Amino acid sequence: MARQESECRVPSAECRVVILAGGLGTRLGEAAQGLPKPMVRIGARPFLELVIDSFATCGFRDFVLLTGYRGDAIEKYFGARVQYSREATPLGTGGAIREARHLLGERFLLTYGDVLRRFDYDRFVREHDEPCLAVYPRISIGNTEIEGDRVIRFDKRAPELPYIDAGFSLMDASAIDLLPPSGACSFEEIVFPKLAKARRLAAEIVDHDFYEIGTPEELARTRAALA
Repeated sequence: MARQESECRVPSAECRVVILAGGLGTRLGEAAQGLPKPMVRIGARPFLELVIDSFATCGFRDFVLLTGYRGDAIEKYFGARVQYSREATPLGTGGAIREARHLLGERFLLTYGDVLRRFDYDRFVREHDEPCLAVYPRISIGNTEIEGDRVIRFDKRAPELPYIDAGFSLMDASAIDLLPPSGACSFEEIVFPKLAKARRLAAEIVDHDFYEIGTPEELARTRAALA
């Protein structure tokens, strides 16, 4: 059964929220207005601020933003409220996380700056003491297969799989050791399959209720719902 939204409480253990916020917004075209994708406005506020608020509402206070393109715009807006790790050159999600390791602590929630979900992230952290991937049943494409409470396969090139990742996961620092020591790489395409193969990646099924801004159509729907 998919987890439903519930009241958030103060996290029971130290856990930082790591947000991948280096997107260029290429598919948004003029709607991005030269800003990094997560800084596109929803009403008077950047979408990224709404994402941060969705975790802050659940009691989380330590945020690390992994930035790239126009990272200066993000740093200028949020100032000292959060920590930053900015790529000098594009490193992919894996490279960005690897370079920020000294900021991430022993456990961290990993998510994206262009996806917003109202969710009890505190409960998610408290109930899982190992890496865990949130998934929902495939709508059009999939990338995840589960068995019981385990992810047994993750493959972004297998759209026929019955579940798709929901855009957030709970990770521990040891997962970063699965990445190559240098160069650009994808965290999802390297770490998730390796953890799944070793039966070290738990799964939690959630619903399909979220907002995103990846395309002009998705941005328009999100603005209509939230602005």
